[in-house]
Amino acid sequence: DQNLEQIRPEQITSTHNLLVDVCMAAQFEGKSISGRYRQYQNKYDDSPSQICTML
Repeated sequence: DQNLEQIRPEQITSTHNLLVDVCMAAQFEGKSISGRYRQYQNKYDDSPSQICTML
């Protein structure tokens, strides 16, 4: 899992490094969500808050 908890503070030397780490974590999480969305939608189709529940 490449979420924000995996960011090592000692490697952040500037705001640019932090921004890159946050963007890469968001990209990974977005891909993992979109990759499983159809399966989730089929299972929880009647849920009024599919995206929030999925996150």
